[in-house]
Amino acid sequence: MAKERVTVCVPPCDPGDVVRAIGAAMAPFDYNRDVGVGGPDVETWWDYWQIDGGGCEFLVVPGHEDDPRLVRGAETLSGEPRNVPPGLCDGGPRALLDLETPRVRVAAEARQAFEAWQDFAKAYPPGRAFGAFRARHLADPENYSQIQAVEDYRAQPVIAAFLDNPELEDVVGGDPIARLSDGLDALVRHAVDAALPSNALLTLDGRWLDVANAERRHHFTEYLDALPGDAYAVRVLYHG
Repeated sequence: MAKERVTVCVPPCDPGDVVRAIGAAMAPFDYNRDVGVGGPDVETWWDYWQIDGGGCEFLVVPGHEDDPRLVRGAETLSGEPRNVPPGLCDGGPRALLDLETPRVRVAAEARQAFEAWQDFAKAYPPGRAFGAFRARHLADPENYSQIQAVEDYRAQPVIAAFLDNPELEDVVGGDPIARLSDGLDALVRHAVDAALPSNALLTLDGRWLDVANAERRHHFTEYLDALPGDAYAVRVLYHG
């Protein structure tokens, strides 16, 4: 049993009907539903939910912070009040959601990390990602321990110097050889695709898609981009 978030997409409707529309979209996945003959066979289920994008709210298109069509859940699942800033929302018509700013920000951060690492690493012999050492350990655990794998990885001149530079580590992140080895374009693409997704996506046609890998994150991003401007996308926290 876990609490996760699904981005629920529902057709255009009156703001007062959004909660009802979300409930109807979520209903086929209710753990306590009466499936009946010919009912949907689904693996995903929930036993309660609440509109709550806490931590992954959408940005609002500037100038539309007070639009009555925006959705902001008043309470958490535990009943505590939420105070969502005007520039954020749990959802609303896709045209009111600023989907681009988060992607621009993470793309810039990815470029900064890549360039900082490239500039730093060129002063040292090429290193190997930790995965290479871990693979050796898994292939021969009796003669090459996990501890030895970590020590050998950290002993590489470029990694030893990197670990002595916490400011660079803050910019670049962990295991830079593995993370940044696919090139700048791939790094930016993965960062952009990871900027918007929640744990799952519930589409307009009733498909619940777990967003569990890079391909699904890319699909999530493309799906929101293609969503009609007046269709709603709302962050829903559920227990399932």
